[in-house]
Amino acid sequence: MKVFWAVLALVAPCLGACQLPTNVATKRVDSLRSAQDTCLRENIAQFDDHASDARQVGRFVAMSCSIQTEKLVQYAVPYATRQEYAAFQTDAAARAAGYVLSSRAAAS
Repeated sequence: MKVFWAVLALVAPCLGACQLPTNVATKRVDSLRSAQDTCLRENIAQFDDHASDARQVGRFVAMSCSIQTEKLVQYAVPYATRQEYAAFQTDAAARAAGYVLSSRAAAS
């Protein structure tokens, strides 16, 4: 029984400190998502000719922000599969298409 308490005394300090606190991890993901959103919004003007399909423009914009998407994927899913990375890229393209439509609506 003494061995159990001795091991517990050695391990107990690490139990709370060995994992990244949820609020810190959430703030980091939010920060990376914000950087990705900023990139998406800032690159719309470069690709949008106001005539092309918004989804196609969104895909181009998302590709131009692939570095920010990659950082987000690496932090959120450290060992992401190709399917998981593709899902993040698809999400970025969909959000970019929404921003394109919002930008077009604001311009008219």
